Amino acid sequence: MNEGNTEVNTNQMHNESHLSHVDTSVEGRARRCRREPVWMIYYEKGEGPSDEDSENAMMVIEDDLVTFEEAVKSRNWRDAIEAIEKNKTRELTNLPTGVKPIGVKWIFKTKLKENGEIDKFKARFVAKGYAQQYGVDYTEVFAPIAKMDTIRIILSIAAQYGWNIFQLDVKSAFLHGDLKEEIIVQQPTGFEKKGKKEKVYKLRKALYGLKQAPRTWYNKIETYFMSNGFERCFCEHALITKSQGGNILIVSLYMDDLIYTGNDKSMCDYFRSSMMSKFEMSDLGRMRYFLGIKIL
Repeated sequence: MNEGNTEVNTNQMHNESHLSHVDTSVEGRARRCRREPVWMIYYEKGEGPSDEDSENAMMVIEDDLVTFEEAVKSRNWRDAIEAIEKNKTRELTNLPTGVKPIGVKWIFKTKLKENGEIDKFKARFVAKGYAQQYGVDYTEVFAPIAKMDTIRIILSIAAQYGWNIFQLDVKSAFLHGDLKEEIIVQQPTGFEKKGKKEKVYKLRKALYGLKQAPRTWYNKIETYFMSNGFERCFCEHALITKSQGGNILIVSLYMDDLIYTGNDKSMCDYFRSSMMSKFEMSDLGRMRYFLGIKIL
């Protein structure tokens, strides 16, 4: 009996030691995760939620975060924020006389794959476009997108001729758009430059939330297509084609999602490489999930 008890106690001590080691390593990872990136030293931020609030949030399935203070504690969201900082869409300046700056906010979105798994974390620096005034800081806002009937026709043609359909995703598409108007926005709450809270941002590029943002992005990518020998369909402006030596390339654009197909692999490969060199894009390979539709 004593020997048996000794063996049980020994195993229990081993398990407790193992658990203690695991707990320590988890705490170590948590500390590393909460370490602030170097660029954060230039900004002032709020205190954020308590440890209890963070633990409660972790018990819920991972979804969109609401505040910047929550997001900055996660490595995934910090990476997404850094990507926006690299785009240099704005410059800090003094508030021009007589100008009322547009409000801004951070929006954090978890994008899922078709099977429900997490695909990527997207952080957006969004302008409150409802405060804009027509003729003052915006004019044209219309931007064409592909109709669902167009997508179905492309799928039908590709299926009939045995073509592959490929997909590209433009990263932060609206941030590529060039602004014609002078847009002044506030610094976002909780993310102000230290010692420069009174300053505002003058935008170099469009932001999500601006009324003209879709238009500026479409103008940017349309200019690229037209300068590279593509032709726009007269009745569907989001459908672009290119013919070369009896071969054809078909491209369909839906905001920041783009699909393309054709009867010549080299044309498809060249198109992909040229687009990725001009714009920051993710190559999603063969089309499998588009606008909520799973493609088999």
